[in-house]
Amino acid sequence: MSTIHVSWKDTNTDVKATLDRMLAASDYWQPDAVSHWHSDAQQLGLGKALLKNTPINNDDAVYATADAQLAITTNARIDNRESLRQQLPAELLLDKPSGDSALILACYQHWGNDCVKHLRGDFVFAIWDGQKNKLFCGRDHFGVKTLFYAHTEQGWMLSNEHNAFFTSGGCDRKNVSEQWLVDSLWGVVSPTFQSPNPNIRVLPPAHTLEITAEGSKLNRYWTLTPKAQWKDLDDEALIDELKKRFTQSVVARTDTSYPIAGELSEGLDSNGIAGYAAQAITPKTLYTYSYQSVKLTEETQSTWAATYADIFGMLDLHDNIDGQWHDSDTIKRLDNSAQKQQFNQNFGSLNTLDFGFDRCVLAQQKQIRTMLSGWGGDHCVTAPGYEYARELAAKGQLVQLGQFQQQRYRSDHRYHPLKGFATALLSQWAPGYLFTMKLKGQSLENTLHKRMQLHYVKPIWQQKYGLRAKTENFIRNYGRSTVQGYEQRELFEIGVTNRLTQSELCARQCRIEYRFPMLDVDLVEFAHSLPARLKIKDGVERYPFRRILEGITTPKIQWRRKADVDFPVHDNTENDRPTDLPEQALCNTYIDREILEIYSKHSRTPMKELDLLRQLDDYELVT
Repeated sequence: MSTIHVSWKDTNTDVKATLDRMLAASDYWQPDAVSHWHSDAQQLGLGKALLKNTPINNDDAVYATADAQLAITTNARIDNRESLRQQLPAELLLDKPSGDSALILACYQHWGNDCVKHLRGDFVFAIWDGQKNKLFCGRDHFGVKTLFYAHTEQGWMLSNEHNAFFTSGGCDRKNVSEQWLVDSLWGVVSPTFQSPNPNIRVLPPAHTLEITAEGSKLNRYWTLTPKAQWKDLDDEALIDELKKRFTQSVVARTDTSYPIAGELSEGLDSNGIAGYAAQAITPKTLYTYSYQSVKLTEETQSTWAATYADIFGMLDLHDNIDGQWHDSDTIKRLDNSAQKQQFNQNFGSLNTLDFGFDRCVLAQQKQIRTMLSGWGGDHCVTAPGYEYARELAAKGQLVQLGQFQQQRYRSDHRYHPLKGFATALLSQWAPGYLFTMKLKGQSLENTLHKRMQLHYVKPIWQQKYGLRAKTENFIRNYGRSTVQGYEQRELFEIGVTNRLTQSELCARQCRIEYRFPMLDVDLVEFAHSLPARLKIKDGVERYPFRRILEGITTPKIQWRRKADVDFPVHDNTENDRPTDLPEQALCNTYIDREILEIYSKHSRTPMKELDLLRQLDDYELVT
């Protein structure tokens, strides 16, 4: 894990001093090493603050060629190192450090801007090309790593440390985009993370950024598309290939010189990752954190007993998985509000991040620097495949559709096959009528529609920024008629990179790097290309992934429906009480006092928005 920084001046100010101030923004997490490179002739500086995590990158500093025509700074974990080295000319690898920075630079020397198409893993990087007088940057396929950039009065600045733009003096931290504020209060679903500051932009996933004296240019280098190369394989061969790719993805992400941990719930994704990771690192220990990791006692029995029963079963299967549990007093001492306040300071600006710090703080106590997460699995690799019914209806295969509905009923007697049959037909023959039914029934579309109708953001701001139109468009486009369409929506339309950015920025406070085996591009491309019928074979959703969990987790977890998971039983009485609303928030021009008071009595969601409004007095809104 590293934070990287670039300063390219349009003025004659001291670029080294600017870069030092940018690097100072990373002091809070106490880097193991700091490196930098400067070109006085170009008024250019590259910097890097490094957390030594993997053996290959322990000395991975900012790197420049001997003639100073090329330089690179990276935050990267490259998985296909050996494959790349075999493809690259030997002379490009001679006398270069072994870390990922020099390897990515060699790829750029060989393939130019297309180098990103050959990289596998999690990465962001910035390359200075002196011959072409340009900066070239790339971000990984799903956005596990983050890169911000801004063109300021001083010149171009790039960093994955948000506060670096303020510590350098390049951007005014007091400035907040009015558009961002209104969108945050409204809860608009954004596909990517956005900075509150109007001058700071975010490099999107699967994109490159080219900066020259003429300006900047974004380019998408990868799009998820189904591939036909596996079409002749039978079901068993496809499942074997899924197992191979999943194993490779997990093993690649267990590379660390320090203790390693993983999130573990009762779900398929986390169990699969924990089981395969435990096998890969034997006899090394895999520490696991479940929910808040509250120890099971007489006091906590009513909340956690049913939830933990399955997790304990998983722990019993693997000798080198060590579940971490803490007493209630320890958990209470983990003051989440203090952690959030510290994050606000390190972020340097107004924010709405609401990611739990508990697991990272607990993991830090064991010197853990890598946290494996199963998040992202059901966005594609373990997507349920329910839309296969609509695919059959679209093709007019009514007999097969009827058989499919019966299979689902046999796997879950609570399922209504006739209702499912009718819904599939309506999705093709009368989609407008089906949409109307969803708005009247219990559905996400109905929930979003009601929230929009009762929202506390004043109509003047709703109209100015087209909030209702955005939400209506999202609601109407939410439904999908194919399995692959569902996966495209889940991966790219509902804010996956928001969660990834939150994970990266928050875990950095504890010197921890999140890794997501379910968001491996080779694994996702294969899973996306699997035939829809196999993803819900014999009415069993997530069928291929369940098969590769044989012996990895308990049979109960392996074959249980997600709806049957025993979630913790919390007392929500406190949450249902009216919120004490600060007067300054109630008088804010963006919200309606009466509506917000009513809203707060019947919803738990306004608290994050209210926290945001409490901070507004310290900022200046920019339209």
